[in-house]
Amino acid sequence: MSALERIGDLLRAAHLDSALTSPEAIRSIVSERRRATGIASDDAYADLAARSSAEFGKLREQIAVPETWLFRYPSAFETLRAQFMRQARRPVRALSVACATGAEPFSIAATALAAGVHPDDIQILAIDPNPDALERARTGDLGRMAARGEIPSWAQMYVTVLPNNVRVAPEARACVELREGSAPAALLGLERGSFDAVFCRNLAIYLSDAGRRAIGEQLAALLHPDGILYLGHAERPALFGLEDGFESVQGGQPGAFAFARRTVAATTQKPPEPFHSDRWTDRDRAPFAQSSATRPTTTVALKPLSANAPAPAQIPAPVPSIAPTESKMLQSARAAADAGNLRQAADIAERIHSTGDRSLALMELLGSVHLGLGDSTRAESAWRQVVYLDPQNVEALLHLAILADRRGDAALAQRYRARAAKGTS
Repeated sequence: MSALERIGDLLRAAHLDSALTSPEAIRSIVSERRRATGIASDDAYADLAARSSAEFGKLREQIAVPETWLFRYPSAFETLRAQFMRQARRPVRALSVACATGAEPFSIAATALAAGVHPDDIQILAIDPNPDALERARTGDLGRMAARGEIPSWAQMYVTVLPNNVRVAPEARACVELREGSAPAALLGLERGSFDAVFCRNLAIYLSDAGRRAIGEQLAALLHPDGILYLGHAERPALFGLEDGFESVQGGQPGAFAFARRTVAATTQKPPEPFHSDRWTDRDRAPFAQSSATRPTTTVALKPLSANAPAPAQIPAPVPSIAPTESKMLQSARAAADAGNLRQAADIAERIHSTGDRSLALMELLGSVHLGLGDSTRAESAWRQVVYLDPQNVEALLHLAILADRRGDAALAQRYRARAAKGTS
């Protein structure tokens, strides 16, 4: 077995897609890591990757480029804020899988604080395989690309945007426990049914089918019975093997990509009475460990905010996820995609495309829905149009890298990744 084949086996054991881990796909990436570490041969590097979790994390990151920023998909955090405001259970607990440098879990923390949850009642566990990324997250300095678009007004007190950096406030950072680990193995020891919100966004595109299903099984087990699962824009529960148990949250905003168990998603009950338990009276943080005890089930109903909601003093209107300049047909296509009706969304979007519309919003939507439907050819065509319209669109570049790898063009895939990496620095 060659050194590159050995390295590929290591990567596939971490549930990365086989198309992204072939010798041809990883040759240039391994060469780059060898130069960075000063190692002379592929064999010696394969030995290092096998024995060093830190180096393996850096190698893995070259394939699954960590693309993250604060309040990515703003509607998800509006939905999360409403969830935390309605939920009487305390503490609120959230999980961020593949958190990279921390933008996602810090966004969750700021959302919980803005929803009026006491800092002692916020417990967020963030997991990532790269120790360097976690170390950067611990500093609270996320780099200039961590803020793209406007930070929600209700979260601005927890985030400081500087000319060349974005800094997270200490009170938000204190709500997050950063832990090194890779899903699904890192999820096995956690308490079943204990997380109110589980974020696993834009990871599935890098994983094998078996890896997605193994992670999906753990996500469903960890989620509280009335918790909410937050996925990426091109992901649906079915991609994780959860097609029978979850559906879009009713009352959530378009573009939230938020899913609840079917019996909960359709619930319209009133918010529950506050729950009190001796388990949490000392206000100490419970460890994120497996336990036979489970938290009580209450119902989360995401209704419009009312005057009686336990909200902060000032609550701005939710940020709209659909620009007012979009056509009604494009809004309909986006709404269908948000609801998981990808075929319907694709049909509407293709009709718009046939009229000559080549807008960035339309091409991004086409790329997402065709990728979700498994139509790689059409997805790649759409993402190329996105890059033509927006040459530094990191999300499009990463999708194109994956698609190039899957059809065997490792050199092109590496060029796309290099461009994407420049955009995230």
